[in-house]
Amino acid sequence: MKNNIIILGGGQAGIYAAREIRKNDSESNIKILGEENLLPYERPPLSKDFLLDKKNEEDLYFHSSHVLKNENIDFENISINKVDFENKKLVAKNDNVYSYDILLISTGSENKKLSLDNNLNNDIYYLRNLEEAKIIKEIVANKNKNKITIIGGGFIGLEIASSLSQLQKKVTVIEIGNQLMGRIIPKQIADLVQNTHIEQGNEIILNKQIDKITKKNGIYEILLNDNSLIETDFVIAGIGSNPSVKLFENTNLKLDNGIVTNQFCETSIKDVYAAGDVSNFYHPLYERYMRLESYQHAQNHGICAGKNIAGVKTEYTSIPWMWSDQFNLNLQLTGICDDYDEIIERGNEINNGVIYFFLKDKIIRGACGLGIAGKIGRDIRITSKLTEKNTIVDKQILSDQNQKLNKLIQK
Repeated sequence: MKNNIIILGGGQAGIYAAREIRKNDSESNIKILGEENLLPYERPPLSKDFLLDKKNEEDLYFHSSHVLKNENIDFENISINKVDFENKKLVAKNDNVYSYDILLISTGSENKKLSLDNNLNNDIYYLRNLEEAKIIKEIVANKNKNKITIIGGGFIGLEIASSLSQLQKKVTVIEIGNQLMGRIIPKQIADLVQNTHIEQGNEIILNKQIDKITKKNGIYEILLNDNSLIETDFVIAGIGSNPSVKLFENTNLKLDNGIVTNQFCETSIKDVYAAGDVSNFYHPLYERYMRLESYQHAQNHGICAGKNIAGVKTEYTSIPWMWSDQFNLNLQLTGICDDYDEIIERGNEINNGVIYFFLKDKIIRGACGLGIAGKIGRDIRITSKLTEKNTIVDKQILSDQNQKLNKLIQK
């Protein structure tokens, strides 16, 4: 049956969904509506290789317009300001109306913003998209912009700090919590990352809140709640994100930390699906809802949504996985690390890799590792398989770096 399929959101989940639909459905019309006037592109390099000039804009695109044309996938740059689920219509800001039979929402997430009580809100920079990355890149190229302060010690803030440090900038990171990457990364790993930043010349300030930011003669003064003062040339904030759901707030679509979906990417409204950062989805293995923001999740969730839209009933069972590259370090996390009754440590120094396994009833629920690039990847991949198969593991093998983890799969 030929359907009009609209994908609202031109990011990674959307493009992977579109191509997966086309693999299974050669007839239906597929249209992607994206707000940015750009084809879908990779975001992880924006804070790393793009800032460091190791990748240029052309390297970031998932596919050329030729590929989309070849697969008969339309892409349109348009901003939608109203969704009429009852009549299956989308209304654009220019009053164009788009009718659909099936809708996939993949609108992603948006940066949380600092709320300042003066007129400096426009002086704080954020990194979410290519345009913002270009602006930051241009500003830091100015030799007078040497002292840079980053507010927020999560993945994005630390990746920017790593990149700018390599560009010989003096970087200060201010984190409100008592450790870096505090919501998801074990403290032992966070402390190793912090030590590396300090060794490379970055200043890390923990447990501090910002009371006030003022600007004098082009220099910003940041007053902290212990009355200390930081002078800086440039301020970047990375304080987390929210799912992009404003468009759906006064509709019948069920929202709770994003758009609530089941394991088939279906929302509370028939013929409406959601995928990627915007979706608070049910994971059958963990038997709970979760919302993830990662490269692999956006890709895999988009593919799963595409299959289901095309009529190939598919549960989303991918094990969560994410990574962060900072200086020569590679940090990886698989599964979930907040539901466990035991922690097993493998390795004790980052040159050979350190991994913490989070076990519940002798089954790995998640793991977090850190090492020089390439040192932990294989073990993390094996860990994902062990988690997926609910394998009861031998803790001695887990903790002994001289024993290969694939022994646990073969058992």
